[in-house]
Amino acid sequence: MSLKSKRLGTLADIYQSENLDGTIRTIKLEKIEPAENQPRQERKKGIDELASSLRTDGLLQPIVVSKGRGEDHYRIIAGERRYHAAKSLGWLEIECKILDRPEKEIYKLAVIENLQRENLSPYEEVDALLFLKNAHGYTDAVLGDLFGKSRSYMSEVLSIAGMDKAEIAKCRSYNIQNKNLLVQAAQAAKSGTLENFLEMYSKGELKTVRDAKDFNKKTKEPNPTPSRRIPAQYKLKRSGNSIMIQSDDEILLGEMLKYLKKELSKKFGDSANT
Repeated sequence: MSLKSKRLGTLADIYQSENLDGTIRTIKLEKIEPAENQPRQERKKGIDELASSLRTDGLLQPIVVSKGRGEDHYRIIAGERRYHAAKSLGWLEIECKILDRPEKEIYKLAVIENLQRENLSPYEEVDALLFLKNAHGYTDAVLGDLFGKSRSYMSEVLSIAGMDKAEIAKCRSYNIQNKNLLVQAAQAAKSGTLENFLEMYSKGELKTVRDAKDFNKKTKEPNPTPSRRIPAQYKLKRSGNSIMIQSDDEILLGEMLKYLKKELSKKFGDSANT
């Protein structure tokens, strides 16, 4: 048994119940159907390559199914791509591991299997985790326990879901497939700098996650407080009925002169300007 098979078996055992069958048997493909909800959005991606592998090496690991709608029909929990590849080769049957599980557990097991195999894109992973969080009312900490991750990791990944559909579509168009970079893109979107983030990414200026973190750190820093103009020094001299203002700051003298003219005009009219 491969290491991945052992990992899948271990996590499946977490949810083992009295109704778990676990039988491995060969089932006709016509009696198997894909699940309506599946974490993989591109269900048939890479089918040709997988079919070539099946033709050469055979099925190395059975697909995982549960009881379907009919008495002798089954629904795929994990291994839908292997199912489609087998059909493309004209196979009539395939080896399956049958799990007798409650309905609400089916999607959970499908997510676990795909995440273990690292078959999900970051976009698919976020959608799947968000579905589990909402459907089961899980906290980020509980989700982390299910998948052997920390609460902070789950919170970071789920922050991607904070972007709207248009922003996520832009990230896809720039082919951001690194999960950690996508988390940083979500942070940029939150601060309103996603456009700049994507522009710099496309130019190769954000090559690493560290680059992206530095970008977000700079954009989060508050704008420096503008330096206040130090009041200019001035002197007032009084000679009889006259007041003399002395200062080396010409701008200040100009502003004071305008102010005095304005006030004198209010009091004496146009004659004050003569």
